[in-house]
Amino acid sequence: MKLKGLLQITTVLVVVFAFVGCDEDYTDIGGEIINNPTNVELREVDVNASSKKINSIQTNNLFNYFLGVNKNPVYGESTASIVTQVNLGRNDPDFGDNTQLDSVVLRIPYFSSEAESAGNDENVEYVLDSVFGEGSFKLSVYETSYFLNDLDPNAGFEERQKYYSDQQPEIEENIVGEALYVDDSFEPSSSSFETYEVADSGASDTITNAPALYIKLPVSYFQRKIIDKEGSDELLNNNNFKNYFRSLFIKAEDNGTEGSQILFNLSNSDAKITLYYSYEIDDEGETVQRRGSLDLNFSGGNRFNTYSGEFPQEILEAIETPAEADNLYLMGQEGSMAIIDIFPDPTVLEELRQNDWLVNEANLIFYVNQDEMGDAIEPERLYLYDLENNSILADYQNDASFNESNPELSRTIFSAPLERGEDERGVFYKIRITQHVASILSEDSENVKLGLVVTGNINDAGSSAVRGIEDLERVPRATTQSPYGTILYGDEAADEEKRLKLRIYYTDY
Repeated sequence: MKLKGLLQITTVLVVVFAFVGCDEDYTDIGGEIINNPTNVELREVDVNASSKKINSIQTNNLFNYFLGVNKNPVYGESTASIVTQVNLGRNDPDFGDNTQLDSVVLRIPYFSSEAESAGNDENVEYVLDSVFGEGSFKLSVYETSYFLNDLDPNAGFEERQKYYSDQQPEIEENIVGEALYVDDSFEPSSSSFETYEVADSGASDTITNAPALYIKLPVSYFQRKIIDKEGSDELLNNNNFKNYFRSLFIKAEDNGTEGSQILFNLSNSDAKITLYYSYEIDDEGETVQRRGSLDLNFSGGNRFNTYSGEFPQEILEAIETPAEADNLYLMGQEGSMAIIDIFPDPTVLEELRQNDWLVNEANLIFYVNQDEMGDAIEPERLYLYDLENNSILADYQNDASFNESNPELSRTIFSAPLERGEDERGVFYKIRITQHVASILSEDSENVKLGLVVTGNINDAGSSAVRGIEDLERVPRATTQSPYGTILYGDEAADEEKRLKLRIYYTDY
């Protein structure tokens, strides 16, 4: 028994060291293996791949939301706007006597970090994150009468309501009155700003805040809309208030500059509209003025992104005629994806299943078409998933490099970051699907079609609904979190060395 156990352990160690040796000792160049002392062999399998345009994607189940204009040199212009509810900071607010509204400010913090300062603690400098582009855009804020349901009336109020990226025309049809704010050349600033916070005693403290979208809204409007409604049913609770003050439309438009887009976290407790007001109290026979404030919070309410803009005609035609396309077109947000069948020929799959192989590695290498991409900024990561079951692959699930706190460094074995050349231009993406392929060859899993998308967060495996696409109901949610796109060589590429193929490195027993 001891000898048998020792042999089993020895066998396992041999396989482990063979795999490690395989990973370290061979070099993959143009479909060949060199310097391969472990007798690992390569089999290349033809795949089928095509692109799919996404015209309508659910955008109300997101962690973050875009605002602004993105001018992609390959995929054209895309404009992101936000539709959102606001919630009363307190129900049935009492504003006091002789109330006078002083100012109203809308604030949504940017993602930012403190820069390395020169030792001056009084003037902290910040660096903005998640701002894409260096231009400006036209920014407008409107009230709308568009009501955002929690539950879907068409599903008997038993399912959450879905809102989609192509619903902007519906929103614009429900705009109420004139714009509450317009800036023809809005540009995000990295400067801090000061506000005052009101204590329960009525005193106020000056607070220095990190950079944010910080704009002043019309006092007269909110005086009528909120302050003058004190004691009314409209302000009694948030259910009533949401029906009364239904939604805000924060609209972006092109203004002829380079444009920019900003990624916001609207669940941030500092994302809100604040009404600052003064009122009077009787203090032992003396009239004393106090300050107060009421927050209208973005957190906790329904919200979604809308998008406007179209792909260039030549790219749309290439996507719609996949038989003639050499490329795969991937774009984030309301963009496009690829569909891949790694074993399109049943005869080849059956032949492979007859072999007694140990699959050391199986991968798909997606080469960037640099001629088509030019100097466009490329996404850092791609995400591959089970399209038919809308689920993750085993290689994603079991990736030992998972990093919960830093998605940029997470799951890099499964989906390696973009490999760049000496000129920093993207060369290829490598996605390992070893466990997935081994399971198919051992007949433990079916050969399902796979979906490939740009991802803004490799750790987010949730999905969003899509509509208007045949045989496709959902796509990965994280594709909405990236404004970038890429063009990849497909399975019909003229350059055979860069043609998409499934590569299986195996040991034949």
